[in-house]
Amino acid sequence: MAKTKDALETIVRMLSPYLGETMARAAAFAHCQKLGIAVDGTEITREQLDALLRKLAQGMNIFVGREKAAAVVAEINAAMAARGAA
Repeated sequence: MAKTKDALETIVRMLSPYLGETMARAAAFAHCQKLGIAVDGTEITREQLDALLRKLAQGMNIFVGREKAAAVVAEINAAMAARGAA
């Protein structure tokens, strides 16, 4: 599994084209806090990653629609898998 910080960097990088870097970073970190996912020095579990991506997708629905949000989440999952993180 990946370090939470590394997973968040991937998520922010992939959400930034749609939300802007500041909004993507703020959303990712805020959802981690709400979900009780520690960011520094920990590894993110598959269950935590799935929960985080579900929350982010709900917000993305507003900006890009449900279908595009689902596609972005799939791209994030593919990027995480390519890194051997999921």
